[in-house]
Amino acid sequence: MGATPQPPRAPAPPPPPRSSSNIVAIVLLILALIIVVCGVSIYTGVRFLSHTVQVNVAKNDQGQEKEVSIKTPIGNLEVRKDADISEASLGLPLYPGAQRAAADGSAGVNMEFPGENRVRITVGKFDTTDDLDKVEKFYQDRIGSQVTKFTQHDPQGKTVFEIKGKDEEKVVALKSSMTGTRIELVRVLRGVNQVN
Repeated sequence: MGATPQPPRAPAPPPPPRSSSNIVAIVLLILALIIVVCGVSIYTGVRFLSHTVQVNVAKNDQGQEKEVSIKTPIGNLEVRKDADISEASLGLPLYPGAQRAAADGSAGVNMEFPGENRVRITVGKFDTTDDLDKVEKFYQDRIGSQVTKFTQHDPQGKTVFEIKGKDEEKVVALKSSMTGTRIELVRVLRGVNQVN
């Protein structure tokens, strides 16, 4: 007796697609966690800096800011506007009879970082009624033997003397003005032995 053939089975319907709402929920949860962690980090950083950063501003008799000092755990910065500028502080000769520029005068910047990393920048700006050629000759005679780079009448019309050493750089920039010559003197000292 023969077995009666069984009718073929209908194929099983495919399983329902997985719900994507679980994946979206997981992604949104991860994004929310990242935002919360970033917010807490920023808040903690701002609180830390607000308690460890000290800013002091000193004003002159006219109420203008003269000196700003900022002390942080990673270093200190001091800026003195209209600092006392002399041949000694600049390490460069001052042109005879030149007057300190009134508008943007002079400044001193001291930066101190952990270890022995210190930088002092001194800038003096002066004006003289003498012409550029006469001022240029004065500086050529006084510092010419020390100059490591000389640019005469660059694209901005400046004459620039540069003196570069291991821990020190000096720049004399001269430019014709309506009333004579603008003299800009810059000195950069690096290292603990050079900066007091």
